[in-house]
Amino acid sequence: MRFSSSALLGSALLIGQGLCNSNPENKPRAIPTPRWDTPTVPNDLQAFSIEFAFFPDYAGNKSHPNEFSKNLLTNFKTLTGVPPTVRVGGDHSYYHPDQKENVELIYANPNNDQPDTIYYGPAFFESYHTLGNVKFFHGLNLNQNRSIQILQEAAIEACISIGPQLELFELGNEWNFAPGEYRTANYSMLDYVHEWNQKAAAVKAAVQKACPGHFPGFFAPSFALLNFIKSQWSAEDLFKLGYDPHNLIKELSFHNYMGVNEPPNNPPVDWDLQRLLMNHTSIQESLATQIQRAKNLAYLGHPYVLGELNSIANQGITGETNTFGDALWLVDFSFWAGAHNIKRLHFHQGLDYRYASWQPILGKGQPPTTRPPYYGQIMVASALGHSHNARVVNIPLNEETESAYAIYDGDRLSKLAIVNMQAFNETTTGTRPSKEYKFEVPGHYRQAKVESLIAPGSDATEEVTFAGISYDHDLAMGKPVVVDPKEKFVMIEDGVLRVDVPDSSAVVVSLN
Repeated sequence: MRFSSSALLGSALLIGQGLCNSNPENKPRAIPTPRWDTPTVPNDLQAFSIEFAFFPDYAGNKSHPNEFSKNLLTNFKTLTGVPPTVRVGGDHSYYHPDQKENVELIYANPNNDQPDTIYYGPAFFESYHTLGNVKFFHGLNLNQNRSIQILQEAAIEACISIGPQLELFELGNEWNFAPGEYRTANYSMLDYVHEWNQKAAAVKAAVQKACPGHFPGFFAPSFALLNFIKSQWSAEDLFKLGYDPHNLIKELSFHNYMGVNEPPNNPPVDWDLQRLLMNHTSIQESLATQIQRAKNLAYLGHPYVLGELNSIANQGITGETNTFGDALWLVDFSFWAGAHNIKRLHFHQGLDYRYASWQPILGKGQPPTTRPPYYGQIMVASALGHSHNARVVNIPLNEETESAYAIYDGDRLSKLAIVNMQAFNETTTGTRPSKEYKFEVPGHYRQAKVESLIAPGSDATEEVTFAGISYDHDLAMGKPVVVDPKEKFVMIEDGVLRVDVPDSSAVVVSLN
């Protein structure tokens, strides 16, 4: 995506220590039950999008596989029972069937976050064989104009090399930027419809000939966040113009970011972290258009996914998107999206990106490391677990710095997720404030297990854990390591669950 415009707290539960915000009107909240039409949330809600140019850095190759990345992805299958889905795309890469190198990156300025031009050859596809049983979406360049034959050859190489792990193709990335950028200024949405339909049919014909059997289909239209660009293009109008007449699209994909990194116009990071990211109202506003669009396009019968998203576009902002506060944003964003029928969230990754969930190799002086957003993804995956019928219902709270969700396994209340996004910096002196939450739960429950997502503060970039577990690179190459073995439980009395959540932390409460 490119745009021009302290030590661990021993416990997240401070039960009976007198450190909670007193509120005489803090009555137990009733937990809403799912409506008949409340959607199920797939186990693989948490997914990834990896910038095409940097996929070899994340995955490695057959001789030098990236075990760190493989371990981090495997953790999701352990927690949910299904492997994560990885989209490889996000740019305009040119396939050269005679190229010996796996990828060649051309930078206008070596300090830029992304190359201006990417060339890749058949060796690139080795990287698809290093990450285990992962499902892949492979991006094809709609702008590869030398000949349709080259586009077909790229698709054929993908279907042969990736094999059964190839879930879908993506033909074109953020093509609503095309007028005046990749095409003439008067290039219309109807022009796009004709071009996409023609090239999609050509890809299908070539793939079915080279790889007989079921054609994977497409993930489309992969439009950029429409609220941030001046465009008359409408996803709803797209299909009225005859887009995808042969029903080759299997999933609807759109992109979403909360804001854009545009120095020197960026606001102060501490202020923006609380105002924009650690803010439930801001999250609701960001997703409102996506939720409405999903309803508008429901008649097509395709799952609606965010095929590329993250917090701040243009690779994030140091001190804001690489902090623990970003992880709390990710948790609230994910549950709100899942509760409103958005089926999968492909969080975008790239080498040295300031919002990345992990740094896969040494780059620009930054060693391989697991970053705070990864822990937010782990919390969401853990909360959904292995249920094949998970449903998420928002529990309305009073403040825009907090959110709560009930997680049902079918019709049975299974878990609660609570996010306290009130900022607390790790350099703050004194006792860390905490807030008590009280909920009415079915009377047969007697106790609950509490697993905390916590760090020294919202501005922290290290010492993050979920459920006392670290996934740090230096401990075990991304495998789970228990660093706080003490399990935490609360008793349920008279049908009331009470749990304290420190500022800048979140919990998953499992009812037993």
